[in-house]
Amino acid sequence: MGLGGSCRAASARRVALALCGCFALLSWQAGKAAEPAAGAEAEGIIFERQQIMTKLDQDADKLGKVVAGLLPADQLAPAARAVAEGARESVEAFQQHVPGGRSKPEVWSNNADFTAKMEKFATSAEAMAKAAEAGDKGTVLNLMVDALPCKECHDTYREKKRS
Repeated sequence: MGLGGSCRAASARRVALALCGCFALLSWQAGKAAEPAAGAEAEGIIFERQQIMTKLDQDADKLGKVVAGLLPADQLAPAARAVAEGARESVEAFQQHVPGGRSKPEVWSNNADFTAKMEKFATSAEAMAKAAEAGDKGTVLNLMVDALPCKECHDTYREKKRS
């Protein structure tokens, strides 16, 4: 592998690490619903979202490793498809208005923007999965950077992790 290959691998690793952080945000945020859930029901909804986002984090990590050449190329399409499915599940899971986790009040006061960002995430992840299914690793890498703007949402909608 030449110098260009090692630079691309390092860049892909950075993208994979950024994706891991991106998906952590989503596990702590909520969408909207007619009425907030209460008690055990709310805890269950938050827990379910956290599980979806934990799985998304694992799938994104795997996708990053495939793109970086650390896992076999035949894992590209399944890993990207898993991210796309998780992204869509996350949109659906955040439709209920259940504050909790690390979501800021802005998730609710600016829900239209939050929801639009979540939809963009799901749409972009689907485009990435289609590129992966076509075997286009370069396009997948390019879409990973542009299609998953996680930090933007984290900065606006997620509380910082407490030590």
